[in-house]
Amino acid sequence: MQPKLSPAIPQLPSGNLEITAAFFKKFLGFEIVALLVDHKFLSIKREESEIHFWQADTDDVAVKIGSLSSCYIRVKNIETLFQEFKDKKTTFRYELTKQPWGMHEMQIDDPFLNAIRFGEEI
Repeated sequence: MQPKLSPAIPQLPSGNLEITAAFFKKFLGFEIVALLVDHKFLSIKREESEIHFWQADTDDVAVKIGSLSSCYIRVKNIETLFQEFKDKKTTFRYELTKQPWGMHEMQIDDPFLNAIRFGEEI
């Protein structure tokens, strides 16, 4: 029997897991799967997309690593998702843009500067 890979789960830094959880819930519609502050771990999910976070030693360390980190989530009907985020007053690094590499995408930075990109094939 051939192996079957599941979607990858990015693991990103957070300076404060509770702040990260609140941001993803309020602005991006993710649900909190596990918030284990004592274990320095957060798991969030929206439909088939899941992201894990680990607690950095300080906010500065989280921002330093986060500013170099990213997560890409493929989407169907991205215009509807874009409007949902706009209605929630989400701040974008860049709004919905048709990219030369064949993707219609947008980017949102979380509170610790992890780049969260959403894209749909054009």
